[in-house]
Amino acid sequence: MCSTMAAFSQIDDLPRAVARTFEKKFPGVTEIKWYVEKGDYKIKFTLNGKKTVAEIDPDGTWEKTSTHITFEELPAPVKTTVNEQKKSGTLDEIKSVVDDEGSSYYRIDIIDSNYKTKLWIDPKGKLQKSEKKELKDAS
Repeated sequence: MCSTMAAFSQIDDLPRAVARTFEKKFPGVTEIKWYVEKGDYKIKFTLNGKKTVAEIDPDGTWEKTSTHITFEELPAPVKTTVNEQKKSGTLDEIKSVVDDEGSSYYRIDIIDSNYKTKLWIDPKGKLQKSEKKELKDAS
């Protein structure tokens, strides 16, 4: 059985507990796309002109929200850490994340040769975690 189920619909198609949590946290958002990954609902939408993803578990507990941002929107200490880490790589994706514990951090993906490095950096620029994975050959 596939762990990811795609569904492109409105809020009414979500389980009631998930929909209630989403509507409470993001009132008025109606155009959504959602899917299930590893048991959690990932709900994609646009908020204040930015691509955003809310993660909510099946019982309606909000887990985190990720918002796509630009390099220019990062705090100066985070930019410094990113520049130190990326070396000759290129930025692939930058997200501002807020989790259910009230913590905020930045998740930055860097592509360098055949590798993708994911960085988790706190708002003060401290590298919290780094994961490097080889990219699969597209040929």
